[in-house]
Amino acid sequence: MIWARAEGCRVWDDGGREYLDLSGGFGVAALGHRNPRVMNAIAGAPVVHALGDLADAEVTAALRRRLPWPSKLGVTGEDAVEIALRTALLVTGRPGIVAFDGAYHGTGLLALAATGFDAFRDPFRAWLPGPVHRYAYGEDTGPLPGDTACVVVEPVQGRAGARVPPPDFLATLRRRCDDAGALLVVDAVYAGLGRVGELWPGSDVADVLCVGKALGGGLPLSAALFTRPDHASAWDLGEADVYTHTHVGNPLACAAALVVLDEVPKLLDRVRVAGERFARAGWEGAGLLRARVGEADAAERRGVIVIPAGLDGELISATPPLTITDDELDEAFARLDG
Repeated sequence: MIWARAEGCRVWDDGGREYLDLSGGFGVAALGHRNPRVMNAIAGAPVVHALGDLADAEVTAALRRRLPWPSKLGVTGEDAVEIALRTALLVTGRPGIVAFDGAYHGTGLLALAATGFDAFRDPFRAWLPGPVHRYAYGEDTGPLPGDTACVVVEPVQGRAGARVPPPDFLATLRRRCDDAGALLVVDAVYAGLGRVGELWPGSDVADVLCVGKALGGGLPLSAALFTRPDHASAWDLGEADVYTHTHVGNPLACAAALVVLDEVPKLLDRVRVAGERFARAGWEGAGLLRARVGEADAAERRGVIVIPAGLDGELISATPPLTITDDELDEAFARLDG
């Protein structure tokens, strides 16, 4: 399928067929495709590209100030996870990572080691870092292994099928990390920025909070947020930034991110209401991170875009724009059930 045009919650393919988009481009289009404020911010940016870690554009510096904690910016969500995991190594000097079944943290080797899907890991297993100690998602790990640098966890698992843990799960992990002298990394790349009805889910317990996807308003941007600010100093390793990219802090993405940070808080009540409509229609999950049994190809034939999900690919996932209307939801549900 080739996307020829996307607007709001709708997509048109290169044959002119229209679809209701319940994917939001993997949750990226939180404000809808081609949101006017985002498009204007991008078009009006006086700098298109600066020098990454060597020279910020003014808008990049403005975004750093706007984020609620000290940050290290990345390009992809995986970058944010990579930064967080490396922070744990720098702070503790230990190599071990505690992760969970069903986790998806990215496909670079370090993030991949923590990811819980064998299909992604197996071709590269010989090169994966470690050790990684894996536990059942939602269950108490018990005392952490002695080599644990960090626990990395999603507040709601996305790719595994909108899996919501028990209410005390993250708080229990916080206590386990405190007992072990380990960091708690909360990967809210998918769940964050309003997706599950909160702006910064897990920030109350995290040492480092990872955000991405929706942050750039459609452009690649992520951030590792040092919710315990003293951990930011772990990266004071000399004049050169030892983890950076050419496009870190891209000015166009940062201009869009400032719009996202303005607009998403206004949509949190809408997320809760729309999430309740999904729940009544039989979708599990939280907010607008939802899943149910189904086939993505069958949904596409009915004119609805969803994402394959689940540990065995048996689910479809919905992560629509947070701006989706009741009428659009009714239309999507009718198409899926038609």
